[in-house]
Amino acid sequence: ATFKPGDRTVPHTHRFPVTVYVLEGAFTLELKDRPPIVVKAGEAIVEPPNVEMTGYNRSASELTKVVIVYVSTPGTPFLDPSH
Repeated sequence: ATFKPGDRTVPHTHRFPVTVYVLEGAFTLELKDRPPIVVKAGEAIVEPPNVEMTGYNRSASELTKVVIVYVSTPGTPFLDPSH
């Protein structure tokens, strides 16, 4: 996935863990009730299931490129938007 400067996901949860590997730039992950986590190029993070979160590119000028790995039961949605 590619995040343009300022792009962010909708607040959401995942039913299974999600691994995010950062290829370029930096990816910021905000998990509910926790401080933001910044993951830089060459690093990875595993997003926990059933925790509200949003991810974004805080840069004003650089792209963030990530590889997302989601292993789940077939037919499971990738994310569930939070309300």
